[in-house]
Amino acid sequence: MSSNTNQNTSINHFEYEKYATQEDKMLQKNGKKLDRRTAYTRMMIRESLYRLLEKKHLSEITVKELCEGAEINRATFYRNYADIYDLYEKLEEELTESAFADGNIEEDRYKLLEVIYENQTFYKEFFLSRLESRYIKATVSKMYDQMKALLKERGTWDERTFQISYQYNYYGVIGVLKEWLNAGCPEKPKELGDIVYGIVEKQYQ
Repeated sequence: MSSNTNQNTSINHFEYEKYATQEDKMLQKNGKKLDRRTAYTRMMIRESLYRLLEKKHLSEITVKELCEGAEINRATFYRNYADIYDLYEKLEEELTESAFADGNIEEDRYKLLEVIYENQTFYKEFFLSRLESRYIKATVSKMYDQMKALLKERGTWDERTFQISYQYNYYGVIGVLKEWLNAGCPEKPKELGDIVYGIVEKQYQ
């Protein structure tokens, strides 16, 4: 699997604590000590996955070679993840939650595009594996919540028409993201965001 040498194709390496899972964060929030050894092990597993993704597709990666790269045994891997796909989905969750840590998705609608742009290999494989990101869906939903409020204010609101439009545009956005990644992300996040949001907003003017 070839990587784009002109762009940063590996995951941004967050600070140590940011690699903690949501369960770890809840323990810490409740005054319990963060298990740093577990967090470090998970970090090593992720690092091994990043390196492998630059060489092959997710479906071709085995737990054995991932463990060899992380220098752990299989039992350690299975204490943390059910399988490779479980690891991948949790990584996407943690990656995106870190980007939206302030909880203001609607205040910066370009954040998700920036995350994808900075982690092209990861998201290209994510879409190729036909996985679904609840954060991409959440971002699109936020945009449509704003559209819904605007239409109701104008008195042009129709529930069924809006639902059809939402589904049409949601999968259209997914298609745009896939094409953007396959082309090597030639547009900067803000540039692509302006194009996509501009097209959607024109439908409701």
